[in-house]
Amino acid sequence: MKFIYNNNYLSICIFIGAILHIISAYYTIGFYSDDEHFQILEIAAYLLGINNLAIEDTTGYYWEWREHIRMRPWLQPYIYFKLINFLQYLNINDPFVWTLIIRIISSFIGYLSIIYLFFTFQNKFFNENYKFNTFIFFSFWFYPFLHSRTSSANLGLIVFIFSFCYLYKHIKIKKEKFNFLIYFIFSFLLGISLVIKLNLVFTIAPIFLWVIFFRFNFYRILLTIVGVILALSFGLYVDFLNWGFFTNTYWQFYDVNINRGWMIAFGSKPWWYFIPAIAVEMAPILSLVFIIALIIFWIKKPLNIFTWLTLVTLIIISCFSHKEIRYTFPIYIFAPFFICYFF
Repeated sequence: MKFIYNNNYLSICIFIGAILHIISAYYTIGFYSDDEHFQILEIAAYLLGINNLAIEDTTGYYWEWREHIRMRPWLQPYIYFKLINFLQYLNINDPFVWTLIIRIISSFIGYLSIIYLFFTFQNKFFNENYKFNTFIFFSFWFYPFLHSRTSSANLGLIVFIFSFCYLYKHIKIKKEKFNFLIYFIFSFLLGISLVIKLNLVFTIAPIFLWVIFFRFNFYRILLTIVGVILALSFGLYVDFLNWGFFTNTYWQFYDVNINRGWMIAFGSKPWWYFIPAIAVEMAPILSLVFIIALIIFWIKKPLNIFTWLTLVTLIIISCFSHKEIRYTFPIYIFAPFFICYFF
């Protein structure tokens, strides 16, 4: 905090980013994806007794919550449910105010995760052209847009960024003494990010492989695995509390989407879909710079953790027939790093 206080330019950039997050949280209307409303907020409304259609509804809006499917985790709606309970205790009963407060809290925590990301990797991407690159990072449009969402992609990525930054720092420096309890907490958070957004396994798995090949440390890897397993178990316990019986949500997610092939019912795209889609949909012309920078980075730094994280994730999600641009969010969230590297 003292460094921020003494660095006037950085303080200004952080302030600009905060203002953009507040504006986005306040003026956001509707939802980017149906999932962030029907599969999250409406389920919180079900827990509140407002929506009595969410479970076993045959209209298709809440199909993932039907008892023969059960592929959605309860954790995120349950968190919102408890938060709204507290707001009701404060005599705040307007649902529009509820969602506004949820967006503001989400934006605040999301912005903290991005600040943590900046300080974790600033020496790798911001040593040259510091002022220009810092401004690019904190004014990047995607962060306030993402963080004002109530989607599982947003909350999952927020938790992932916190855990990724901490674990990377303490795995990279092998000889550094570290606090086992704090390390375990962040390992647990890594697992929680999977509970919230299981698709993040396609991003976490490449990181895990990179650690095994280039930063192997048996005790830290073991502690990470234990933390993740306990978090996944905790997610199943929350599901049990809300369903009233045990169900393996993670298996259901795989079984319904892959084994039963329901994913294809939502449309299919060619394997090369994501690269041109990012260039067209994710704020061109800046997105085009990102694509070029990404490819250059892959070629010049094949052993870098960000190459493994982004390239392998892209390869995996490109193998599935059904594709949506939001599946690339775990890649695009690091876009300012690659753009700054390019310049």
